[in-house]
Amino acid sequence: MISATAPGTTEGVSALVAAARAAAAAHGAIDDVAGLAVRVMAEAALGRRPLAGHDTLSLSITLAGTELVIALRDQGEPVSSPPVTMLRMVDLGFLDTADARIDGSGNVTEARLPLPSHTVMLDETGLEVLDEEAPLSDAPVVLRPLEPDDAAALTRCIYRCYGWTYPNTDLYFPDRLAASILSGQRVGEVAVDPSGEVAAHWGAVFVADGVVETGATVTDPRFRRRGLANDLGERLLERLVAMGVRGRMREPVLTHPATQQIALREGAHPVGAYLHASPPLQQVGITDGMLAERISVSVFFSPLAEMPAAEVHIPATFEPLVRRILEPAGWPISIAAARTNDAPERSVLRASYTAEHRTGGLVVEIVGTDLADAVDDALTGLRSAGAEMATVQLPAAQPALAVCGAGLSALGLGFATFLPDMGSYGPALTLQWLADPDIDMSAWVFADERVESLIRAIADQARDLGDDIVRRRRRQARRLRLFAALPVAAG
Repeated sequence: MISATAPGTTEGVSALVAAARAAAAAHGAIDDVAGLAVRVMAEAALGRRPLAGHDTLSLSITLAGTELVIALRDQGEPVSSPPVTMLRMVDLGFLDTADARIDGSGNVTEARLPLPSHTVMLDETGLEVLDEEAPLSDAPVVLRPLEPDDAAALTRCIYRCYGWTYPNTDLYFPDRLAASILSGQRVGEVAVDPSGEVAAHWGAVFVADGVVETGATVTDPRFRRRGLANDLGERLLERLVAMGVRGRMREPVLTHPATQQIALREGAHPVGAYLHASPPLQQVGITDGMLAERISVSVFFSPLAEMPAAEVHIPATFEPLVRRILEPAGWPISIAAARTNDAPERSVLRASYTAEHRTGGLVVEIVGTDLADAVDDALTGLRSAGAEMATVQLPAAQPALAVCGAGLSALGLGFATFLPDMGSYGPALTLQWLADPDIDMSAWVFADERVESLIRAIADQARDLGDDIVRRRRRQARRLRLFAALPVAAG
């Protein structure tokens, strides 16, 4: 780790820029990008008017797998989103992500700069995409935990099954995979043949402390009809419970019901959907064909430990959908009837943007009376960067949310998910903004009526909110036209 501190002067900023350039060059990254990112972050920090005597800037640079993490700390006015120039650097591919947040010591603006290994993809030389009816193999396999050295073999397994069409594109980058396994962010179980090739996999990625998202379930067609997926799933579940994981998320696709049915069969409950969450792709396997729209996914949740009782505070616009989730699930969570506006003046939130999927994310840590303004400001930055979808995660256990969040639907934010446990964050209500809220549901297939009614209601709300915004904009335009036609008083 490299750390440096400098005054918020021209000379001080130049020194931090030089440190970032040197660190990037030492790791084989583009030094000009590192220097520009630090300069943009520093200028934005100084523009937030730090108090006299508190204009010092602190830079830290750490290696995180296949990325260089560049973070700048300042003590100016609270930050709500990364600078627009940084967001555009992400959109152009110079940075992987941009992030801004508040921690215990002030503001933190962060950029992730890709190292050369970050962009090294699977080498498909000598590989072929196997037909679903490929001849079955009788080779023995060993079931064991996924290890960093399995990363390249897992990418080859993904390719043999799906070619270049798998939606989680990180699984085509061996070094990224190895880094996430080594860090403990990703865990999994694999079936390995005598040559060391991965024949099947079921994995999980930590999304919060004690909460994982499971998926990337894949079996080489030559090793099917052995029950490997079921065996790996059971091994993974036992391992997660032993690790103290409390909750399990899944994101089954909406273009076929198989993974939804598996989730229901294993006791998971539908908790929402992310609409237009990633770019269109060519599907193979259970469903074939090019999707014309961005991909939408359902979201399921299952507790892996006893869930503590909780009371949540939900804005009225979103309360019916939360009730539709809670009542059949039977979780010990109730929606508070009392409403309060007792909140700090300023909200605290963090914002991030990822260009690969053109998605943004806001996480509200503290609900303030300015919640709608703070969220709107951050969304404006994400939209200007090219986001086609953005999520806003809200702390449902904070009593002020029901009142302070009442105006969020006017920003075009519709319901996405209600997650009863997001680790230390607590229960989370997540909303979503869509650049195109006109959702085409014609290709969607649902596991049962309960899943269908919930997800159709979410899509209908998104469409209705989009229509409301258009109506308000046109009404304002008509009003201005009428005012312009009024006679003007002489003199």
